[in-house]
Amino acid sequence: MTLNDIKRFLDCRVSDVGAAKLPEPFMGLGYVISLCIKLSDPVVETITDRPTHAYFHHYRSVNRALDDASHALGLYLQKNGYDFYPVAASQSVNTDGNPFKGDYSHKQTAVYCGLGFVGLNNLFIHNKFGPRVRLATVFTDCPVTDNQAHVMDKNEYTACSQCGRCIKACPAQAITPNGFDPKACSDYMKKAFQLIGRGSVCGICMKVCSEYHK
Repeated sequence: MTLNDIKRFLDCRVSDVGAAKLPEPFMGLGYVISLCIKLSDPVVETITDRPTHAYFHHYRSVNRALDDASHALGLYLQKNGYDFYPVAASQSVNTDGNPFKGDYSHKQTAVYCGLGFVGLNNLFIHNKFGPRVRLATVFTDCPVTDNQAHVMDKNEYTACSQCGRCIKACPAQAITPNGFDPKACSDYMKKAFQLIGRGSVCGICMKVCSEYHK
């Protein structure tokens, strides 16, 4: 089975797919597949100085679509004799007392697979779609590619143009030239946007990001 086989299988379910051989196995599995869905531009454009109900619903719907695609891909791999381990599109597992971590970083795996890089705003920046994407991850023992994972060095975590738009727009002041503060972001959302998805989404930095507007 090749990456092209997987792309054909997922053709109408996702916007992009990448795969890589991991630098170290995860859950005993040596390969990773990154799934990406581009968000709707008209929906993202409804965001102003706060998220909207339309954006919150779209965010949840795309996450669900990614989870469904991951499950379908897993069954496809399984029926061809391979194991799989899916990581949910949006799920925190609060490991080691860190409430902002998942089983494995989707951004990390998407970079491994060559789909893009991470910006100053801590968003994944897709090579074609910019930051307006959601991600999911499937680990497998199926040798889908010969490509070795691209391991980012520290400088690549801020590989964007650093235009400063996200810094100026962030109402939580969670983005600075020195990096991103997930707690400040989360605390502000829960307080300021409680009536929109109980404070679970924002999207302001994603909307204004110049990596999309180039």
